[in-house]
Amino acid sequence: MKHKRATLTVLAAATVLTTAGAAWYTTLDAPADNGPPTTVHGMCLPATDTDEDKAGYARTIALVTVDRTVEYREESEAAGGALLSRVTVVEPLKGTPPATMTIGQSVLRQAGGGYAKTKPSYLPLEPGHRYIVGTVPDPTYADGWVWFATAADSDLTAATARWTRAINRQIAPHPDPACDDITTDPSSEAAR
Repeated sequence: MKHKRATLTVLAAATVLTTAGAAWYTTLDAPADNGPPTTVHGMCLPATDTDEDKAGYARTIALVTVDRTVEYREESEAAGGALLSRVTVVEPLKGTPPATMTIGQSVLRQAGGGYAKTKPSYLPLEPGHRYIVGTVPDPTYADGWVWFATAADSDLTAATARWTRAINRQIAPHPDPACDDITTDPSSEAAR
């Protein structure tokens, strides 16, 4: 029986993950008679539900003060764009970040000129404010990409304690347990 191979690529990760180079995709091998797919392949993104997950994935984590917005770049992959910010590292918590960094993050541009977050723990970095940020390397965005950002203005001690605890209990990167990464191939020995 002839099979027509149909490959579908779906970028379903949040803009932050898409831009950072992580992607979720599915490919389907469908028979020519439009029957059900015979093979399904998938790839899961890392889990990011807990602080410990985030701490395990981030290369560096630091308390920073945002000096200025460097630029906003429209991204073609998904809605929104990338905001590049210049920050001063006040206290490194994980890794050895440089004293000052230019880092990118995914944001949604507001009609009034501001920026909105794309996820709850992904605050847009605003000049003059302090944040705990976790970054991953990405040379497209100078010193890296923001994996998470949480406010540290109101209670610096609590914010630092929260992320120090998460770093001490960090979990190595692993696929999101909610991802159903199944491979089905009826021609395989296991399916017979």
